[in-house]
Amino acid sequence: MRTKHLIPNHAAGLTYANAYAAAREGHGGGGVDPFGAFPDAVLGLIVSKLPFRSAVASSAISRRWRGAVAAAPALDLDFAAAFPAAPRRRAAFAAAAAAALAGSRRHPLRRLRLALDGFFDQAFAASAASHVASWLAAAAARGVEQLELHLPRSRLAVIPPSLLACTDLTSLTLRLDHNALPLPSLCLLTRLSRLHLASVSLVGCGDFFEDLCSHCTQLSCLILEQCHIGALRLAGAPQLCSLDIASCSWTEQSSIAIAEMPALRTLRYSGAMANRHMINGADSLDEVVLAIEKPQALLEPNLRELLALVGNVRSLVLSPWCIEVRLDKVRRLACIIERREEGALSIAPLLTSCPNVQELSVSVVPSQSKRRRCSDSEVQYRVIGGRGMIVRNLREIRMEYIDESKSGLDLVKLLLKKAQMLEMMTIVPSMDGLEQAKFRRRVLKFRKASRNVNIQFCATA
Repeated sequence: MRTKHLIPNHAAGLTYANAYAAAREGHGGGGVDPFGAFPDAVLGLIVSKLPFRSAVASSAISRRWRGAVAAAPALDLDFAAAFPAAPRRRAAFAAAAAAALAGSRRHPLRRLRLALDGFFDQAFAASAASHVASWLAAAAARGVEQLELHLPRSRLAVIPPSLLACTDLTSLTLRLDHNALPLPSLCLLTRLSRLHLASVSLVGCGDFFEDLCSHCTQLSCLILEQCHIGALRLAGAPQLCSLDIASCSWTEQSSIAIAEMPALRTLRYSGAMANRHMINGADSLDEVVLAIEKPQALLEPNLRELLALVGNVRSLVLSPWCIEVRLDKVRRLACIIERREEGALSIAPLLTSCPNVQELSVSVVPSQSKRRRCSDSEVQYRVIGGRGMIVRNLREIRMEYIDESKSGLDLVKLLLKKAQMLEMMTIVPSMDGLEQAKFRRRVLKFRKASRNVNIQFCATA
């Protein structure tokens, strides 16, 4: 097996065996450091793979290793992980972090992660804020490209101005534990291509997104995770191709406005839903994921309007709410169901709305705690609702964690009966052994509209 591509600098002859042999020949076989011949870049790459506490301890190996941490291309400064049993060692952590970031521009810093949970103690908070500012200034001097900053909920845990000095940043992650503090404008970070905001209060931050879209023209990925949002307005970002809004909370008068996004290809929207959506130019979308919580009766028109705006794409993943909207462009449809009995046959109205689907994936959450039997009238209603279903183009079906309940068997039976072009059906049952064998025999007896269909049963997903 060829392993030169697995070991850094192996092709140049910088191996442990070669270094150890050269050291023994040059010093008469005495006790020497076999890593003495390695350059600082190689030693820095080695310690970058270690936890921060172990990387700092490596300086005790020999004099040659004392500057290895300062030459590391990636650093993970996690205070809680470095001192899990000694949370009072904040001064020692600050000194070690300052020494690790004190490298020169000759050793560029590619990736830096600062996780400071527990670092802002009440007596240490003032000096902790100054330490964070100096660390970011040192990282900016080394040309940091990827930065992940986790700040705890504290009055003094603010984003220092030295963050804006990191003008070489291409990826930025800010996790602020819902601090009610205004975000600084990132207009100076013109090379930014990926921005991830987590647990950030974005109420009243309209100018922030306006400056972001107008100055960070290379931004291609925007992720908003568990943020509190009032109004989200995105316009004029020519390179933005992926937008992810995950588990955010919204104010009573919340809204989402998206316009002038010619490169937007992927939209992922999960959790709670805003009250109003204004999306212009959604024709560029290719993949949409709508894993939205089941809306209240008052919000159902908003969900129907949202699905009409962004749902007519090639690949669609959504919760199986029965919304009658015509979606002719959908070629790949994926549905996630929380309850086997309640959700299986609710797929039928969606398939009726998507007549050109070629690939269907149905996944049931494998949790027995969520099972709840539905009445016979509910099942009968859904069976009747599937009579008008048209799936003339359906060729491939994958069903995960389907059981032998009536709704699960009815869905399998309905798809086999209606899909005339079906070529492959893959079923991952939720039972084992004898029950799976009975389920398999019952499925194979169903009437099949396609003569070329191949039904496979897999043990795992």
